[in-house]
Amino acid sequence: MTHEIQTLMLEYYELWGRMDAIYDRWAKAHGMTYTELMVLYALWETKQPITQRDLCQERHLPKQTVNSVLHALAKRQLVVFRESALDHRRKEILLTQAGKTLAGDVIQELQAHEMQVIQRVGMTSMKTMLTEMRRFLEAFEEAGK
Repeated sequence: MTHEIQTLMLEYYELWGRMDAIYDRWAKAHGMTYTELMVLYALWETKQPITQRDLCQERHLPKQTVNSVLHALAKRQLVVFRESALDHRRKEILLTQAGKTLAGDVIQELQAHEMQVIQRVGMTSMKTMLTEMRRFLEAFEEAGK
């Protein structure tokens, strides 16, 4: 690996870590873990019933971690589980009214903050960043085959 590539990858890992840390601090400031925030975000955004498997696949989160988070959220009466009408072996996850209120408050505040940041950075820069990140990830996945 050339020195330049190694330097780029170290910066990439630093930025990745910083992004995770920023969202982790946001979550902690709102009384939850990073994974709880990501799960609540997914549940808030979904317009149809979602299972744990769906949640794990969509958010690229480990099954055991999501399972633990969901049970913690259920214990706090923020989510409930319902047998799926399509597959009785699966449970759909639904926000309770308390869960909807909490998720709505936190997620809408987060989205407003994200919008301010995107406006500051600029739509063109944001689109370019996402395009290049997608390109990197697709190349990484392809190289791993």
